[in-house]
Amino acid sequence: MTKAGHSAFMTAVVVVAAVAAVAVGGPAAVALEPDTAAPYPHSPGVSVQEFPVSVVAERNDAVVLNGMGALTLDFGADSGFDGSVTNVSADDVEVTIISETDQQTVGAFEVTESSDGTVALEFTQRVEVAAGDRILVQVADVTTPSADGQYSVSVSATTPGGTTDGPVSVGYRVVSASVSFPNQTASQFNDTQPITVSGVVPNAGYVGVFTVNENGSRGELVGNTEPIVAQYNTRNYTVALDGNVEASQRLEAVVFYETTGGNAAVRLNGSLDPAEDEVVTNDGVPANATGYVATIDADGRITTGSEYEIGSRLFFDQGEPDTGYQVQAVEDGTLGEVVTTFETPASGSAVVSTAGFAPGQYAITRLDDGSVVSLDGDSTTGAQDDSFFVTEAVAETTNATTTANDSVGTDTMTAETTDGAATTEAGTTGQDTTEQERTETEASETTAATDGGDTTSGGDDGDGSSGAFGPGFGPVAAVLALLAAALVAARRAR
Repeated sequence: MTKAGHSAFMTAVVVVAAVAAVAVGGPAAVALEPDTAAPYPHSPGVSVQEFPVSVVAERNDAVVLNGMGALTLDFGADSGFDGSVTNVSADDVEVTIISETDQQTVGAFEVTESSDGTVALEFTQRVEVAAGDRILVQVADVTTPSADGQYSVSVSATTPGGTTDGPVSVGYRVVSASVSFPNQTASQFNDTQPITVSGVVPNAGYVGVFTVNENGSRGELVGNTEPIVAQYNTRNYTVALDGNVEASQRLEAVVFYETTGGNAAVRLNGSLDPAEDEVVTNDGVPANATGYVATIDADGRITTGSEYEIGSRLFFDQGEPDTGYQVQAVEDGTLGEVVTTFETPASGSAVVSTAGFAPGQYAITRLDDGSVVSLDGDSTTGAQDDSFFVTEAVAETTNATTTANDSVGTDTMTAETTDGAATTEAGTTGQDTTEQERTETEASETTAATDGGDTTSGGDDGDGSSGAFGPGFGPVAAVLALLAAALVAARRAR
């Protein structure tokens, strides 16, 4: 059965084995030996993809002597069974006889009953069964009981003449799937970005982790486990987010079962496809949980040779648990003054703030022995090799700049208005920075004074606006004001 198909089916497989010679007059065997049964998925109140049930034929069984004409699975024989078999039909049945040397598919049969917990098959041709054969029946679209627990299905086989072997009870278990998602931290600076969830995954399947949309619905898949071997006990599962979560947020963990393949070996070679694989439910309720995953509150990860602006928060994860460290200045490859100290908790990581650092080169050393911490993990460790740099923050660009230019002995001015901002250029030669800044300030004040109005920009009123500077201040007035400012600045520059 493929993922695209999902059609219900029932497969009865008769495994025929060679029978060893037995002495005449040997002890009689019990009719039909119970073997195994297990719904897939195992959770309560779910319409299963398949439900394998098997028994072993014994040497004195009537079906061994005379062949098998009918087979009955009675789920309702267990008083605790409150599931259903009403969806099982002849179209869902496939019968295969497998010997040690041959395999034969038998399609000539009918489902004569699928109610009150009973599924009855009637073969139109005699089916050969040998002593020691394992008779395996796989049933789809059986709805499992609504509660966790141990249950049994009664199996009987009948000859074409009406002699019945059994019934024998074959036990199976129904187990709810569950998942717990504790709040935790997932470093966006870790390539695998692992998180841990726990729970019971009683089927071959996966735990997928998804974003949560604003309306609470399931979002995008950000990570999932590898195929999980079915277990009935609570275990921890690691999910790699692989850097897909860059900001703190709530995520959802969901249990899936693999829908491709008819046995565990095939399913355990699959991969999660949320569009094809099915969410495991318990009585119709999805097995899911949400948890808050916090990323590291840092602007970057400390790495050798990297540059960071003053005030940056830097993630340090090259440390050891519960260890004290210090940041030291590096001058000409030699360790200098200590600018800050910090201690790592059990995780061996910490966030270091560069607020108050002077621009320069720095290394991290251990408090106990002063040794340099390797930031790149190579064999060469030292103040120069394992250092980083702190730089001045990039200054914001101002909206208005005035410069005086007297290089050709004439006053020059360029006016430019863009998106409501005016820039006046009139540069000077041989003017120091302090004087130039003062000139720019005075020119700006002169520009505002020339207009004689308020320099505070307001919102767009719609009607009445005649220029970028508000009502009554059009392009011509703006140019005149800028020209006056430049002339004043040029004269002062002389």
